[in-house]
Amino acid sequence: MNHWHPSVPRPYLVVIRDAPLRPPMPVRYRLRTLAPKTLGIAHVPYLYRLRTVDDTAEALTDAPVSRAARELRVALGFSD
Repeated sequence: MNHWHPSVPRPYLVVIRDAPLRPPMPVRYRLRTLAPKTLGIAHVPYLYRLRTVDDTAEALTDAPVSRAARELRVALGFSD
């Protein structure tokens, strides 16, 4: 990120939790330091259902997964 070319739009950072716990202190620090260099940071919660399917489309029938997908689209500026 420190060498991001100025003519290339800044990226969004999507952080997907890998456990149902609060991120460790070093991760929180990195996110704070990266935030000004991105268009935004979107957080996806830990979703156990995503770990149990081979095709993520199968998981969209699960309400929490569907909700997280909708919230991610909104955070990234996509409309339904």
